[in-house]
Amino acid sequence: MCNGVIGVDIGGTNIRVGFLDENLQLVRKETALQNQFSDADDMFTYIREMISRVDPDGKANKIGIAMPVPWREDVEFIVDATNIPFLEKMSVEKIRSFFPGYAVYFENDVNVIALLEARYGASKEYKHSMYITISTGIGSGIVLNNKIFHGAHGYAGEIGSMIVSNFDRSLESLCSGQALEHASKNLYGNEATTSLLFEKYQAKDKNAVETIELWIEHFSSAIASLMQTIDPDMFVFGGAVIYNNQWLIGKIIESAEKKLLLNLRGKINIVMTNFGPDAGIIGAGNIAMEKSKGE
Repeated sequence: MCNGVIGVDIGGTNIRVGFLDENLQLVRKETALQNQFSDADDMFTYIREMISRVDPDGKANKIGIAMPVPWREDVEFIVDATNIPFLEKMSVEKIRSFFPGYAVYFENDVNVIALLEARYGASKEYKHSMYITISTGIGSGIVLNNKIFHGAHGYAGEIGSMIVSNFDRSLESLCSGQALEHASKNLYGNEATTSLLFEKYQAKDKNAVETIELWIEHFSSAIASLMQTIDPDMFVFGGAVIYNNQWLIGKIIESAEKKLLLNLRGKINIVMTNFGPDAGIIGAGNIAMEKSKGE
């Protein structure tokens, strides 16, 4: 009988740990800042302490850990841990050793949300979907035939690296929240923010309008390319940039439609995520529950 599960969402900025009941309802959670840790031993030791606080009675015996790294089931060492450099080359078995008594399961951080949306959220009625987060960076998870698609090397969904301009510029370098903030500072000074850029756009400031229209052009190119290569039933969007500017979705669709093969026009389906900032915790817990069923 399932008495609950631990979800651990390890990000480049925050670490979130939660205890979820058998229905994946978040009962208790704790948050820590990533910059307080100088090495992996300190971080995982503290995560173990966080687990003891969210599950003081020791009801859970499974942990799902979501991390911003490429993943596939036969991974032995962490690679390309760009946002958390001290994880690079760390053994997966070494991570497991910090949590004696628990079955520990791993997955990419965006993939867990993609599957969560496919199971219980915005795309649950469909077999093929993509979750795309547009925040400080850009990432995605792909669900095909109701399963996470990892690709041959665990890199499926790394759409931030897609080239979407004539100058070999990537989607993330042009369309992330960080890119928008940089553009805002260039236009309006060092104190300017992404929010200010969108305020200027709504006020029809010429420079802001040009910047956002170019953003729409680049992002719609990515969506058109994904539609014509992966052909998902639905795109689910999340992340601060799109959450605070949901009107962008209509403009993305309108622009992407012009770039599609004729018979795909009218078939782009984009909705907002059903889950909020705790999606990573819940998704990590869901991964542990799903993977443990197959054992």
